[in-house]
Amino acid sequence: MEYGCWDRNIQEEHRILGSQCEALRASLEHPITWKDRRVQLSQILGSLDPALRLHLRREEETLFLAFDQLLGGSSGTVSLLRRQHDDLRTLLDHLARLLEDREGTPWQAIVDAGEALADLLESHEEKESRLVTDILEYSLKPRELTQLARQFQHAASCGCKEES
Repeated sequence: MEYGCWDRNIQEEHRILGSQCEALRASLEHPITWKDRRVQLSQILGSLDPALRLHLRREEETLFLAFDQLLGGSSGTVSLLRRQHDDLRTLLDHLARLLEDREGTPWQAIVDAGEALADLLESHEEKESRLVTDILEYSLKPRELTQLARQFQHAASCGCKEES
């Protein structure tokens, strides 16, 4: 197995989430009317929210477990990444609530929440790549990586909706 190919699905999900993150940032900066911005941002969040939640669950159910098994127990790295997952979910919920408050939310509060979400997502993916997927790739056998990739693809794909 060629290095870097076992995690194509993970990389593709990160690419899609990155594109959605860029769209989020662009909608926060785009000079259109307040109502149009809210609609546009709601559409972006409507796509980003379920995709990100599914991706986070997949990582928690597969990559994080494999990483901890490799290290022989719960690691500080995984604890940090899990906290960031919780923070990402909290920011998704917060941004959704701000968008639902049609009259009372100042645009700057929405911008701040959206930027915090985008910043954390970008930072998190970078850490995760350096600290988890790279270490797994260089530590596990090709057959183990193939199995891990399959588990990732099937994890959390039962169609069940995550509890918020």
